[in-house]
Amino acid sequence: MDDHNLFFTGYQKKIKKMLKFEVISFIGRIFSPKIRLSKNKYIQIGCGSSLKANFENIDFYPLKLKDINIKNKVSHDLRYPLPYKNKSFYGAFSEHTLEHLHFGDAINLLKEINRVLIPGSIFRCTVPDLKKYVNFYEKKDTNKFFEKFDSGAQAIWNLTQNYQHLSVWDFNLIKEKLLESGFKNPSEKKYLEGANKDIILDMEFRSPETLYVETYA
Repeated sequence: MDDHNLFFTGYQKKIKKMLKFEVISFIGRIFSPKIRLSKNKYIQIGCGSSLKANFENIDFYPLKLKDINIKNKVSHDLRYPLPYKNKSFYGAFSEHTLEHLHFGDAINLLKEINRVLIPGSIFRCTVPDLKKYVNFYEKKDTNKFFEKFDSGAQAIWNLTQNYQHLSVWDFNLIKEKLLESGFKNPSEKKYLEGANKDIILDMEFRSPETLYVETYA
């Protein structure tokens, strides 16, 4: 198969997946409650399969039937308002989620997270760190995490094109958007470092590529 056909086939698969997601999202939003009452103290946005006790675990609608009725997990299109009342939670955690949204949708989500948090509570947000990838590309970083890439260009491709990533972030950008979304005092943290230990759910295998940020509602 020549390069043109490979590109066209890949494009077709991407379009089909996008259409499938939009259909599932549309149906899900019809039948999902606009407001949910939660007994959980905290919320985890973009939980994936990592479901935590004492957290409202919320993520995108599943694309597979077997994943529809997973207990302790709320299915929701994160491009739309979160289904909770104002000031519902005492803290929030999100790991590697914002990069799956276009910038406009990501900013809307940040505003929604701020809305559902009790003032003064902490939002801990992690994303792949553009700076770490650029440092590897420029041969300034020899972290073992990046040894799996054949080149700096492949690492940048992985960050910007793989895993359905739609945006990239560094600390300056996420700080700016957090402040615009109503948060206060964003600060960069390290793996497992933070003011509220209850909401530190950092996954170790992601730590070498990750930017850790905490901010106050």
